[in-house]
Formats: sequence, C-alpha cells, structure tokens
Amino acid sequence: MRLRIPNRLEDVFLALNRAEGTLDRADIDASCRADVRLVLEELLVNTVRHGYPDGRDGSIEITLRVESDIVHLELRDDAVPFDPLQYETPDLPGDIARREIGGLGLHLARSIASDFHYARDASGNCVVIRFAPSDEPAT
Repeated sequence: MRLRIPNRLEDVFLALNRAEGTLDRADIDASCRADVRLVLEELLVNTVRHGYPDGRDGSIEITLRVESDIVHLELRDDAVPFDPLQYETPDLPGDIARREIGGLGLHLARSIASDFHYARDASGNCVVIRFAPSDEPAT
C-alpha cells in the first residue's frame, strides 16, 4: 500500500482503515495488526497535530508492505524536523496524574516495533519501522 494524505485528522483515519485492510489481506495475525495500527495512529496523529505549527498545508506519504511475514512501514512528511528517537524513555513509575504530558505514545511505539529508524533529508522526515510478528518487541 502506498498512500499520500493531506495533514488532516480525518485523512489519518482513512489511512488507518486502508492499512488495516492491507494487513488483513496479507493474513497478518491480529496482534501484529493491532500493533501496526497503534504505532501508525500515534505517529500520524502526532505529525498532524504538532508537525505543522504554522498551520500550512502539508502531506504525509505512507508505505506499507508485507514481505515474508515482516511488516514494513515507512512514513515521509514535509513537517518540521522531528526525530522520535531523540527522546528518552519516560519515567514510568509513580502517579500517572503527576507525570509530564507527552512521550508515552512514542515510547510505546518504539517498544512495539522490531526496528525503528529516523532520517531527515531535503524532502522532510522519514521514519522506517519493521514489525516481525514472530519476534519479541524491542525494548
């Protein structure tokens, strides 16, 4: 699946539905499909909400493919620079009500994926993620 969407929340949910259909047709197990959807939703929603602080129109390109039961997900956007790997693991113990807001979703996304890479070039941000249904999640 290759899809380019505008940076609008309503288009994020259309992309999520397309991704689910692609994974379902590839016979990816339900647990891995749920992981991919969670990570994809987290990254797309964050990009739409925070990647265009000036309110300009932008686009996000999503590539999803399955090869030998490995799910490859690539996201490219023309948003402001943002490296999701630069943030440290949030402090999880203690009262969740007293935690600083932010970072938990990214931590979860990095933990679920088998591989998680970020790069930035002249076109913008690029995140490449691999999910291996038979692998234990990376820690």
